[in-house]
Amino acid sequence: MRRRVAPFASILFIAAFAISAHSHNSAAVPPVRQSGAPGPIEHVIMITIDGMKPQTYTEPDAHTLKIPTLRELVRHGASSDGVLPVMPSVTYPSHTTMVTGVNPGTHGIVTNPAWDPLQQNAGGYRWYEEDIRVPTLWQLAHQRGLRTALIHWPVTVGAQADINVPEYWRANILEDFKLLRALSTPGALDDVAKDSPDFATRMTVEGPADSALTDIATYAIDTLHPNLLLLHLAMLDEAEHQHGPFTPEALAATEIADAQIARVIAQAKTAGIWKSTVLVVLSDHGFASVTKVVRPGTLLHDHNLITLDDRNKVTAWKACLISNAGSAYIYLHDKNDDATRTALLDIFKPLAGADGSGIRRMIGYDEIVALGGDPEAFLAIEAPEGTRFTNEYSGKFTEPSTQGGTHGYFPDRPEMRASLLIYGPPIAPGKIENARLIDVAPTVAHWLSLNLPKAQGQPLQISPKPPQK
Repeated sequence: MRRRVAPFASILFIAAFAISAHSHNSAAVPPVRQSGAPGPIEHVIMITIDGMKPQTYTEPDAHTLKIPTLRELVRHGASSDGVLPVMPSVTYPSHTTMVTGVNPGTHGIVTNPAWDPLQQNAGGYRWYEEDIRVPTLWQLAHQRGLRTALIHWPVTVGAQADINVPEYWRANILEDFKLLRALSTPGALDDVAKDSPDFATRMTVEGPADSALTDIATYAIDTLHPNLLLLHLAMLDEAEHQHGPFTPEALAATEIADAQIARVIAQAKTAGIWKSTVLVVLSDHGFASVTKVVRPGTLLHDHNLITLDDRNKVTAWKACLISNAGSAYIYLHDKNDDATRTALLDIFKPLAGADGSGIRRMIGYDEIVALGGDPEAFLAIEAPEGTRFTNEYSGKFTEPSTQGGTHGYFPDRPEMRASLLIYGPPIAPGKIENARLIDVAPTVAHWLSLNLPKAQGQPLQISPKPPQK
């Protein structure tokens, strides 16, 4: 879950925007049609609604959801009843799989948090494009001269795109906005603020509102006519973490996201690109309710595999842990340390599957790799139903959870199934069967005639709409 703190006064953020001396050049937009475009599909807009469960649109009446746009996508587009996620089922690995077509163990973004066993990175995430080990859709599109826009998309700091506003935070204070503006396309945020007077109040330090991010997306559609636009909406994920899936707060966030999709469609129509556009709406993972916290890292400390100072900071380690909430990876400092390997197995093997142990499953290297997970991990453990893991090495082993929901479990857990809807004038209505998250990027690459040479997924069988006579 992303960190959020209380918002600052909006006037301070407006002042921070005003000091920019750059202006985004939107005058020289090339013609809509690109040479060599594959038939009727020239533009792909991908919108992720972080944490949206498929039941949102397969069973909307059961939750009294007011989601007219998603209902329209189901009626007149192609939809999946559940997409197989990746290992682990969390945001950064999942979003990187969506744009590479490979599993996290191959593309290298294997967790949300950065590798930081000595806790020196101040809670840093895997924000940087340079850490992705295989080509991405936006890189390949840019190389072909196609226009690209990346908005709040994970792991895009440093990405080369016509418009890039990456997901990034550091201190959760006003200074973060200066940093975000410095990392974004020069002038783009200021241009959006000119067209949306309350834009600054919705780009708060507690996290940008979905409506503010959609302001950037509609600006990009209007000024750029992007061939590839990636937009990440995260308010639903936040609501589900705090309160749980399908709670009143989560339903309200879903309805807000639905309205943002409608805005994007309307802007594509106004810009004159809709007839050649495919809209992909999907999620990175599902969600599960939780009532309990387990701290498996305390077992490492109890068995002298982690050394802490008087402030509970790590000073030395033989084994360490990265929590993915619903699961966790355990790493060896020295892969040839047989004593530590034995100690870890002695700790976790008796607990795995035992009633009340706090550990549902434990898997080793071969199974981790088979699931597409991190090949550097020695073990992976999964939390039981209603339970989430944390990263701490101190504190109580288990206690009640202050959060209502989470994700990050192994990909075969049904609650982790992701959402997928594909819609637009080129797309015929139908069902998408046996979809996997690794299949999304090859599908988009096929539409835009991009070559993903290392893709592990395959293009989905999406029926085109017959040409009108």
